[in-house]
Amino acid sequence: MSSLSLRIWSIASLTLALSAVIARLGGEFTGTIPAGSLVVVILLMFAILGTYALILYLAIKPSLKKLKSLPVAIWTTVIATGAIIDVTIHHIRFVLSPEAASPLSVVIARLLLAASISAYPLVLWVIWSAQKTKGK
Repeated sequence: MSSLSLRIWSIASLTLALSAVIARLGGEFTGTIPAGSLVVVILLMFAILGTYALILYLAIKPSLKKLKSLPVAIWTTVIATGAIIDVTIHHIRFVLSPEAASPLSVVIARLLLAASISAYPLVLWVIWSAQKTKGK
């Protein structure tokens, strides 16, 4: 995306969409919610905001050098780790509880957990191998 107007347009669109998601998650704080649910919502908000900040960082002045930098590798690792922790907490608290009445919801949640656990080492390997080859 070399055009400044396209980058601004994509950032504006992403900002509007993520603002809606954050507003929806922020609505969870209006009522009384258990502490476990609060942890899930906060971790999810941090993962979303961290991903958004990373996208902004890379979209403002895109470069392959910036993409392979150590701060981006650490940032991505922290976001991925927070997301996998969030998925695991959500699975333990809600899918295994009697609140999960729909069998399809349980299947979907387990598939997402399995996909997350499977993809997490792959994401870490890609990020840190790119970091390792950058040094050579």
